[in-house]
Amino acid sequence: MEFLLNPDRERMELTLVMALLVNGRTVLEDFAWAAGSEKFAQALKEFGLNYEQQGHQLVLEGKGFQYSLPSMLPMDFAEDANVLLWTLASKDAEQIYTFAAEADEAGIAQVASAKETLQKYFKVKPVTDEPAKFVFTFCADEIVAKKDSLGNFTYPMRNRLLLRALIRNDYTTFEEKGSVHDQWTKMLMYFGVNLKYETRGMEQLTELERRMMMARGQKIERTQFTELSETKVITGRDYFVPGDSTEAIAFILLATIGTLPKNTQIVLKNVELNSSRAGALTCLKRMGASYEVTSRRERYGDVYGDIEIFTLASGKRLQGRRFSEDVIATGLEEFPFLAVAACYAEGETILRLPKEVRKQMRPVNEKLAENLRKTGAEVGVYDDGLVIRGLETIVNGSDFDGGDVPQNGLALSVLSLALQNDEPVANSDVIETAYPGVLEKLNRVIEEANKKPEAETK
Repeated sequence: MEFLLNPDRERMELTLVMALLVNGRTVLEDFAWAAGSEKFAQALKEFGLNYEQQGHQLVLEGKGFQYSLPSMLPMDFAEDANVLLWTLASKDAEQIYTFAAEADEAGIAQVASAKETLQKYFKVKPVTDEPAKFVFTFCADEIVAKKDSLGNFTYPMRNRLLLRALIRNDYTTFEEKGSVHDQWTKMLMYFGVNLKYETRGMEQLTELERRMMMARGQKIERTQFTELSETKVITGRDYFVPGDSTEAIAFILLATIGTLPKNTQIVLKNVELNSSRAGALTCLKRMGASYEVTSRRERYGDVYGDIEIFTLASGKRLQGRRFSEDVIATGLEEFPFLAVAACYAEGETILRLPKEVRKQMRPVNEKLAENLRKTGAEVGVYDDGLVIRGLETIVNGSDFDGGDVPQNGLALSVLSLALQNDEPVANSDVIETAYPGVLEKLNRVIEEANKKPEAETK
């Protein structure tokens, strides 16, 4: 069975911003819209982006650094997408901008939330501050950008720092530790932005310094060095947005925990393999999932490829593992899939969240754990994440509810399919909005796999 996945939403939004900044034409090959990305493209039309779908291509015409500045700013996208749009607007410190909504409870809450997020990333000067209307200008000077507990900037902040420096013709440089979420960085380099991005660490030390540090038992830390210099013009190029790695994880998990015939093979075409975005793939491999990257392609400044998925060998089980904050940070959206896998794993699995997201993830994990306990697995919720002790065999578990978190819903849908439940997971419409068509594809895996024994018998 072979499947094409929805394009990766993060990469798609970054690509659309890049196309606006290009002075001329950008062509996206083998194009399909990611969930919500056409609405994001329409928001960028207000900045001057033009686009037209021509067969399997999307042809975009950018304005370069002379793009338009709309006075009404959108505020109804995810935080990372909102920050990209607001950063584009922040180029002009004199232009007056407005957040506005209906003067009801929902509208007032939306403006308050947007205002809070805005002030987390930018210095602004209020002009009019009403419950359902916030009028302001951006300040020319920067906020002090703080790194997280892992020594990195958060994904939205990192993208904002690079984009703001680029559009203002500024110089910026910074160092970070560990795995950096670097899709935007690699895209900028591919499109010709004057940017240096390199790993630094042991190679910068002399032999004597290395030996002395080793003798003292000191850890030699590697850092990611980023340096962006003035770039006058960005020219258009062909580009391609690969498939969503979250959806890929769903297929791998289904083949791993589902009761599929042993000769079942699933091929996913053109999947996002950037290690800072698709880290959960490595986590599942460490737990014992069976898949191979059969066609790895390093093109368009990044990496993607085909994934061939197999069922677990007879008598084999997943193994419990401990995943630290820096590992989970590379696959945060896939956190619930690792939790479902842990319910089937031998021993104990510990999933530790980065400190900055623990508070907001606590209620999400409480709901996830409530569902997972229906299988009989032991699931503990702590401030820093989840601890799960799996079962050798899971036969029970139903009435799952993903709530308003599409990743929870999709992971629980895979669990429900593996348990051969007849009823879909509650709130499956949330899943369909975020990952259009994926539930139908996962159901097709089960249907096609169950046909094979019949055919072989005949």
